[in-house]
Amino acid sequence: AWDSNDVNDWSTASLQTYLNNDYYGTIDLEDQVKIDSTYVWKLGGSSTDGDVTAQMFYERERGTTVYSGRPTEWTGSIGLMYPSDYGFATSGGSTTNRSSCLAKELYNWDSVEDCYTNSWLYDSSTTQWTLTHVASDSENVFGVYNSGYVLASMIAYDSNAVRPTLYLSPTVEI
Repeated sequence: AWDSNDVNDWSTASLQTYLNNDYYGTIDLEDQVKIDSTYVWKLGGSSTDGDVTAQMFYERERGTTVYSGRPTEWTGSIGLMYPSDYGFATSGGSTTNRSSCLAKELYNWDSVEDCYTNSWLYDSSTTQWTLTHVASDSENVFGVYNSGYVLASMIAYDSNAVRPTLYLSPTVEI
């Protein structure tokens, strides 16, 4: 579950606590130091899903529209992908190029196979959580469905796949 208490506040979510404590503890110490544990994750939400492109999600995720009393930021090590990450991860395909995919609402991506099957974050075998909450209610979270679209109807206590996401420390060099 995103949150076992059915509250769409990432700063107190049970999944956030698990990822940043139990899960983080399974990472080798040598690798833990490479994770930016002071990264500020933006927690802006969206009240709609049917009209939102990847760019629009990006702007809302970094905005200040949240459900009443929710924070707009959270500092931590491990989070989840944003809906915009999923959208921007597409390369497009032979019949629908990347620009056309990015101009299409993520809610409607299931109708454009080139968009979702060419997003490296897409997984046809499972529905995945995102970090972004629905700003118009206290329990819904956006998810990436296994048929390729993003929808706001995932209730926080439901069980879905988790794709842990992190930012590397600025001191990491290749």
